[in-house]
Amino acid sequence: MASNILERASSGMENISASHSMLRIPNQEGPLFANPFFVAVNSTPLRVAVLALLTLLVSTYTLSLFKFIRIRNIQRPGKPAPTLPYYLPGLCHAFNLEWSMASFLANTVKRWGYLSPIAVRAGSFGFTMIVNPNHIRTIMRSSKTLTNRPMMAFVMEKWFSTPKEYLRFYASHDPSASASGGMPEHMHDFQVKVSLKYLSGKRLLEMSERYLAILKRRLVKLEIQPDSWVEISDFYTWLQNQVTPSIIEAMMGSRILEMYPGIVEDFWKFEDQVANYSRGLPRWMIPSAYETRERLLANIKAWNRLASRESDYTQHGEDGPEWDEFFGTKFIKAREDYLREYGLNEDAIASEHLGLIFGSNANVVPAVFWYIFESLKGLELQEKLKTELEDCLRPETGDLDIPKFSTKPLLQSTYAEVLRLCVTTTTTRTNEDANFKLGPDYTIDKDMTMTIFSSVTAYNRQAWGAARPESIAKPLEEFWPERFLRRNKKEANFSLEGLTECWMPYGGGQRMCPGRHFAKNVLIGTLGLLLGLFECELVDVQQAERVKPDTKWVPYGTLPPMKKVAVRLRRRAG
Repeated sequence: MASNILERASSGMENISASHSMLRIPNQEGPLFANPFFVAVNSTPLRVAVLALLTLLVSTYTLSLFKFIRIRNIQRPGKPAPTLPYYLPGLCHAFNLEWSMASFLANTVKRWGYLSPIAVRAGSFGFTMIVNPNHIRTIMRSSKTLTNRPMMAFVMEKWFSTPKEYLRFYASHDPSASASGGMPEHMHDFQVKVSLKYLSGKRLLEMSERYLAILKRRLVKLEIQPDSWVEISDFYTWLQNQVTPSIIEAMMGSRILEMYPGIVEDFWKFEDQVANYSRGLPRWMIPSAYETRERLLANIKAWNRLASRESDYTQHGEDGPEWDEFFGTKFIKAREDYLREYGLNEDAIASEHLGLIFGSNANVVPAVFWYIFESLKGLELQEKLKTELEDCLRPETGDLDIPKFSTKPLLQSTYAEVLRLCVTTTTTRTNEDANFKLGPDYTIDKDMTMTIFSSVTAYNRQAWGAARPESIAKPLEEFWPERFLRRNKKEANFSLEGLTECWMPYGGGQRMCPGRHFAKNVLIGTLGLLLGLFECELVDVQQAERVKPDTKWVPYGTLPPMKKVAVRLRRRAG
């Protein structure tokens, strides 16, 4: 085995040397030597420095490659995750992560496969990539021992500017809320409970129906006539301006939009800066990003004060109104009640509300775009989807019957395929109390973040083939709306069975996104309204074929389109 390792390490060193052949010092007699730059390079001190740097890079990579292969191949229970080979001592993978996260993830699994966990380092920052479906399953089944608190605290501080004195509510257990015989709960656990209560059943249906009613009202008011086409040059931005205010009003009431007309524009400016917030860039480097966030928080705080004066946030029980113009739904009132019960001040509560607006829009709206876009690209698919949507209409009113969405196989399969290809979420788990046994071979150190990327699981052909052989009848790199259909002699049915470790746009386990059912209703319902009210066409079908998700946003959620897409609309007669 040792000789095999040395052979692979030697091979790796040869490849490294070949790839750096461009750094060879040019012949002094060659034509390039007349260039002052090459005169400088040929000077002895600089030549020595270049050779020393090259030697450092090659030797660092060779040594780290040797260690990586040795740990992967050694048969020892409880071994650590091997660290991915790297060139730069100390910085390790920092430049790769910053240059292109999408390429880094894709190249890592392409080179090293899906068998072992892989440790990634960037200076003092580090995480362990979990790519093996068996390891993912182990993590998803360990909700009682694993937590996502460190990531929650990071997001609330860096993205939503939660005051530092309140970050302890996210970063640590709350001893005052201990469950008998179990681990103490913290505020996020209460938030999940509230979400599960108010984003399911009849309350989910009521909020979904309200969203569609508000969106329909907005679309009906548009100056689009049956006798002429209206061209929309940037369909994605147009959808932002229609869907986002409809979600906010349905969830949080109408007063916030009246008080703060610029909330939609400011929100999407804010969303565009999430990567820079994550990097911790100072204010002098991105002043407009800080100003936009401060404007959002100030206006949300002003709305919250008004709503607290004019409405009663404690009325979220059975006797309270389902919706009012100030707080919107009982979901928002219940959140407000719990946040105040925890002792958060109005600044921390404003950050929470900004987080909710982000959670209900940042991933949903671009997913709505891709869902509609794919239906417009293929006329055959569009006709099939329209047929299923027409079967979801209530005969007496012509409105969409939302519960029927879950009975339509192609609507749901197309939805699932859009999310598989366009959503790049990151699921993180940490064991804060002890080392975590990932399986018979590997143990992850205490406090080390384990990370699962949905953009990695979405393309694991071996896992998809083992779970559902028919799902890889067409390459995973292609959009195939029927991928999630299971056929028998009579019909096709939508199913996600067996794909828990493959299809992960909402995460997994007990901490799976609680708003996923509302998001699904928004996607399917928005398509239904648009196709029901308007004739819709892509202006340039050939150009549309070249529109792809913008992977520079990996792993921050649903990817926007790389370029603008033009669409024309004409109101349907009658």
